Amino acid sequence: MVSPILFIVVPLAAAFLTVLVNRNAGARILALLTGFALSALAWFWFRADLSTPVSVVIAGIAPPMGIQLSMDRLSAALALLISVSGFLVILYSQSYLKSEEAQSKHYAVLLLLMAASFGILLTRDLFNLFVFYEILCISSYILVASEETKASFEASLKYLLLGSVGSLFMLVAIGLAYRVSGSLAMSDIAQALGEADLSYVMLTAALFVLGMGIEAAIFPVNTWLPDAHSTAPSSISAVLSGFVIELALIVLLRISMTVFSSVNLMLPLRYMALAGILIGELAAFGQTELKRTLAYSSMGQVGLMLFALTLGTEAGRQAGMAHLVMHTGAKSILFLIAGYFIVRTGKRDIKSYSGLGRRMPLTGVFFVIGALSLVGVPPLFGFFTKFKILSAAAVSGATGAWLGIAVILLGTVLEASYLFRVVRTLYSDPETGNTRAVKGRMEMDVPALIAVFGFTLLVIFGSFLLPLIPSGLAL
Repeated sequence: MVSPILFIVVPLAAAFLTVLVNRNAGARILALLTGFALSALAWFWFRADLSTPVSVVIAGIAPPMGIQLSMDRLSAALALLISVSGFLVILYSQSYLKSEEAQSKHYAVLLLLMAASFGILLTRDLFNLFVFYEILCISSYILVASEETKASFEASLKYLLLGSVGSLFMLVAIGLAYRVSGSLAMSDIAQALGEADLSYVMLTAALFVLGMGIEAAIFPVNTWLPDAHSTAPSSISAVLSGFVIELALIVLLRISMTVFSSVNLMLPLRYMALAGILIGELAAFGQTELKRTLAYSSMGQVGLMLFALTLGTEAGRQAGMAHLVMHTGAKSILFLIAGYFIVRTGKRDIKSYSGLGRRMPLTGVFFVIGALSLVGVPPLFGFFTKFKILSAAAVSGATGAWLGIAVILLGTVLEASYLFRVVRTLYSDPETGNTRAVKGRMEMDVPALIAVFGFTLLVIFGSFLLPLIPSGLAL
């Protein structure tokens, strides 16, 4: 059987080779081949029998001293999501990158981010989780600042400062966990914390949740997200909203429910989720820039996923995982198309896009499909995932479940209002000078069109994947 370590080794090696190539076409081809190979590898594991998780010990050194990687059904599903999303984003990215040097560096850092994502997903000890987390964060900081504008540098610096605080919290939490367990293996720490003083466990858990929660963009440590997602290149905005924050969220929940199982973190996380939904959707409703609107929308969507995953039921976890997959598709569509709107108009304000839906009909249709799925309009994927969340909450008996239903419905109304406002602008009478379109020119490059179409297929036919989406969060 193919080793899971290839998920880390292949993109790491490709990142270094991409820098060495340092040529536009060569870097792009190498990155595309790597993304395709990772997608094929992930598909192999997704179709494999993982009723019993497959573990690999690096260099033959057993835990707690050695490094253990483990592949289960949840890890395989997320690996497939990361691989395919990464491949489609790489396909799209050439529309933004002009110089050969910029392309090679961009693809190298993006592949490094993917390697770190796989490492976070597969590792089963907290030290290596921290190492991969740092690589993920540093890669994200670089990619956010890659347009080298004042706004992107400021957003990256804000992201870096908050991320550094999160790293410090995580490091202290890992130190506290090691103090009582004498091991960095998650299973050993879970056992030791189960016998430790409750206040000690609560302190350790709180530090870890706040640290990982920054990257997961949960309320109230998500203030970096609007600036980072709105100023980054749209391909990177799609990566950050599409799978980076979702991956951090799943790791946060998995460790909260296993390593820190002796304390109940689900109730406070559930109320933090509801606050995130309200604040994110209200903030999105008041924005005038499209990418900033989508960034605040991601804050609300993270809250929605977190609420479902903390209901404490199998139905809630499966609904949350399904919505995570849907959000990857829908938000990637919207961010990638927003990038093309900026390219065609040179502007970021929603009002500057009047009539673009008529001038770019295919792009407009894709945008509408993504928006409708995010709102939850049938028969798109988002309708089924949001309905499953509401149904799971109604029968869960969890504290705050009915309050959550009310908040979700209010958030959906706000979401529909600001997204339909964008759609109305796209199909309104165009204002003179708003577009720089060349008559007869394709509205999207073919690679970008393929990438957006791939995500669109997910939000149209995603409901057929519901039986295949795992919900187990055990180690």
